[in-house]
Amino acid sequence: MSIKQTFNDILDNIDDVIAQSSDLGVSLWQDFLDIHPADIAQFLSDINQDKAKVLFLAIPKKLKFEVFSYLSEYTKKLLLSTVPDTERSALLSSLPLDELTDLLDYLSDEELKNYLKLLHKKDREKVVSLMQFESESAGGIMHTDVLTLMQDLTIEKSINILQRLQPKKELHRVIYVTTRENELVGYINLEDLVLRKPVTKLDSIVKEAELIVNVHEDQEKVAQDMSRYKLTIAPVVSDNNIFLGIIDSDALVGIIEQEAAEDVYKISALTPIKHTYFETPFSKLYYQRVSILAILLLTQTFSALIIKHYEDLLTGFLIIFLTMIASTGGNVSSQTSALVIQGLVSGEISDANRYRFLWRELLMACAIGGTLAIVSFIRVFATNPDPSKLLSIFSISLSIAAIVIVSVMLGSIIPLVLKRFKLDPALSAGPFLATIMDILGILIYCNISRIILGL
Repeated sequence: MSIKQTFNDILDNIDDVIAQSSDLGVSLWQDFLDIHPADIAQFLSDINQDKAKVLFLAIPKKLKFEVFSYLSEYTKKLLLSTVPDTERSALLSSLPLDELTDLLDYLSDEELKNYLKLLHKKDREKVVSLMQFESESAGGIMHTDVLTLMQDLTIEKSINILQRLQPKKELHRVIYVTTRENELVGYINLEDLVLRKPVTKLDSIVKEAELIVNVHEDQEKVAQDMSRYKLTIAPVVSDNNIFLGIIDSDALVGIIEQEAAEDVYKISALTPIKHTYFETPFSKLYYQRVSILAILLLTQTFSALIIKHYEDLLTGFLIIFLTMIASTGGNVSSQTSALVIQGLVSGEISDANRYRFLWRELLMACAIGGTLAIVSFIRVFATNPDPSKLLSIFSISLSIAAIVIVSVMLGSIIPLVLKRFKLDPALSAGPFLATIMDILGILIYCNISRIILGL
């Protein structure tokens, strides 16, 4: 039986499953417990809240902890409200400190105060210290419960420490080495502990870290740097080089997914939402979407004013191709800005080569503009083979070329300007740029037609 079918059967027979009052209920419950915790967590997030609460309460303690770790902050908060304080405290303590901090950030002030009381004093102090960092900074995503070794230890002593502490501390192939004051010195590889002599001191084999992340560094910059150096782990330090934690591959994947999602929202002129679609209140989604669309609608008033101003010019033949002209500018600018944004994110386009890039795009704009001008001339003349309309057709083609050049250059320059002012280049893509080019496209079309036709 597939997982999906099992979940559907459980929902259809949920009372029997919880009570295990029939052979079917017992069988389905056993099938449910054999499913991977991540799939159970997704199932609980998708179903009716009351049913999710009932199922979560019935899950055995060990599996409950595993499922809990895969839940979103929203669902964690929801299900925590169903369990007694003793179990709530255990569930909170089972989370890594960075995930626990994310959950507590999601709570109201009153809920935060109550939940902090459930934590052990040591964990409470660590969480409070982590909450001072911005959620999208290195400090907000780092793992702190990480094993480090002091530089004056020998290989033999280090192995003894690993054997004793490994179950309690997160262990990676890279182990960071610090001074007694917890200043970062460098790192050793796990295999060094096997291949080196027992009496060898760590300070004689320690390697310098390729990348050291400041605790206040933005997470997107961290992800870019780690990708550039092909790292799966990086140390996080304070301004005084005190070792605080690590950014690992799990955090890196999370950053990339989050930043990609944010860029998609920004490209669509939406403010990124912190939680999933169904976890976000209807009113918030409505306000975000309708406010942007209303602004864009009002902005199009300029298009109407331009058309009204050139009303005499746009009667008859020329007005037929107005939508083709307007859409060309939006399409070209969106295509160009997408290429630029990708280049800026990957680091291929930078301050060092921006003028070379702009010159290349200018040549590209001329080439594309010339090609589309020829295509549009052939297309319009083929459907309107009237020699008396040649000047009008020429004005359409020339307008296409001019609009393409302007669109490419604006689509190239605006993301660079935003980057220069430390704003997200993704803001330049999508509806806003397309709307601007719709307006400029109509203006260019009307003026070129007026000049060529002598109207």
